[in-house]
Formats: sequence, structure tokens, C-alpha cells
Amino acid sequence: MSIIKASAIMAIYLFIVICLYLFLSTPFDRVMDSFEGIDGATETQVDAGAGESRLVFDMMFAILGIVPLLYFVLWAFHREPDWGYRQ
Repeated sequence: MSIIKASAIMAIYLFIVICLYLFLSTPFDRVMDSFEGIDGATETQVDAGAGESRLVFDMMFAILGIVPLLYFVLWAFHREPDWGYRQ
């Protein structure tokens, strides 16, 4: 695969991941906000779980973006050995 085609695919993929994050983060935050303070207590298990759920949600999208990008960079800089100069 050529580097230009791979770059275009990577750019489209990252655009889709960023759009999904922007589209899904607001409803997810609203759901987590509705869970916080549901029983009126100051610090409950639900409040702690909502914060951890936000962290997992953000980490999931970070991994969805970083791992393929890292693979692409490693693939782009990977070089097959050229043995032609030793003939």
C-alpha cells in the first residue's frame, strides 16, 4: 500500500473517531451527571463509579486514536533492508 493511500485512510479514521467522541461525549456526560447525587449523599459508590466511567470512556477513545496512529507511524518508518549495494 502506498504511503499516500495509507495516510488518507488514517486521516479519515482519525476524523471519524474524533467525530464519534464529540457526538457521544455530551450524552454520556449527561447520563453520568444524572447518576451523580442520585440519593443525595455526599460521596457514594455511584458518584465514584460515575467518575471512573468517565475516565474509562475518555481512555477508550484515546486508545482508539493512539494505537492505530502509532501503528501507522511505525509502518511508515519501517524500512526493508536494501541489499543491492553489497552485490
